[in-house]
Amino acid sequence: MNVLYGFLSIIFIGSLSLIGLSMVSIKQKKLDNLLFILVAFATGTILATAIFDLIPESIHHLEELMQEGYSINMGYIFGFIMLGYVLFFIIGRFIYWFHGHAHEEDNQLVCYDNKTEGATQFEYKGKNIKNFALLNLIGDVVHNFLDGVILMVAFLTGFANGIVIMLAVLFHELPQEVGDYGILVYGGFTRKNALIFNFLSAMTALLGGIFALLLVERVEVFNLFFLAFSGGGFLYLATTELMPEILKQRNLKKSVIQTFILLIGILLIIVLILVLPHE
Repeated sequence: MNVLYGFLSIIFIGSLSLIGLSMVSIKQKKLDNLLFILVAFATGTILATAIFDLIPESIHHLEELMQEGYSINMGYIFGFIMLGYVLFFIIGRFIYWFHGHAHEEDNQLVCYDNKTEGATQFEYKGKNIKNFALLNLIGDVVHNFLDGVILMVAFLTGFANGIVIMLAVLFHELPQEVGDYGILVYGGFTRKNALIFNFLSAMTALLGGIFALLLVERVEVFNLFFLAFSGGGFLYLATTELMPEILKQRNLKKSVIQTFILLIGILLIIVLILVLPHE
């Protein structure tokens, strides 16, 4: 049954790629306010998921394997955490160099950036597809594949664990999908094609889910490895990619609001871990 939940969560998260349908008429100010909330909330949920769920769960699996007779040093877990952090850094540098920031090409703004004041929302730039839009798609394929693996492993290790991690991925994906749609349109895709390709990219998460399902049945330590690896990756996302966006806020009132939203995200994950029965 947990396998079914895993695939359903992957499809649900993938459907967020269709969020561009709601971006057609939304005003820039409302969009910025939405992202303002989502980024802070995502930071809290992802940070808490890494510290209170993924890493402790990987240690729990290590203890179970040791009881079954496996000889695995505790140091491996921290090595896997560091590996996840470093690989997410490498992937992040490749993806986000082209994606999530404004770039200029021929003195024209060519992709969406919610930090750029006065940017024209999702303006169509022409018929030629820009290189950065294609690179954005490639990066998304890698990113979504990893999301699929993370979600499937989470549900395979327990329903409660799957729900917690699904929520963390959900609140990370919402602001990202808003940006992805804008990038593709700025990069020369029609709005229809941007929706289609963004959705197809998101569905590669299903391949990640299938990969995890096949491998976990053959390699006993796969859950241990990927839980710790994901914990390191989530630490990177929260502390290096998302937290700096919050720290850029100079308005005292907005900073206080973001802090409370971040804390709410952390508390939500803690409450879910305490309330939901872990297997």
